[in-house]
Amino acid sequence: MREVTRRNTYALRVRGHRMQAFNLFDGDVIVIHRHQRGGQLETATATINQREVALRALSIGRLGVRFWPEDEAMAPVFLHNSDIQVLGMVMGIDRPDATRHH
Repeated sequence: MREVTRRNTYALRVRGHRMQAFNLFDGDVIVIHRHQRGGQLETATATINQREVALRALSIGRLGVRFWPEDEAMAPVFLHNSDIQVLGMVMGIDRPDATRHH
């Protein structure tokens, strides 16, 4: 894993296969930057009701956050701002073996 030295940036290793629809695979290292942008679909880390959520695709609006499920047939889930805290957005991916997913 690469060392990240910026105060508002950190790295996490992906565990599991739930985020493959968003091109994130078991063993990937993702770089997270602590900031929030509104309006567009982002992959982010967040806490819901003070419980950690590993990674989710979401979009931030004025009244809250909409989570997009991995299964595209399911409807997105809306959470009010009082129920969620977005910790940061995925800014990059380090894939140790770039050929394994082709």
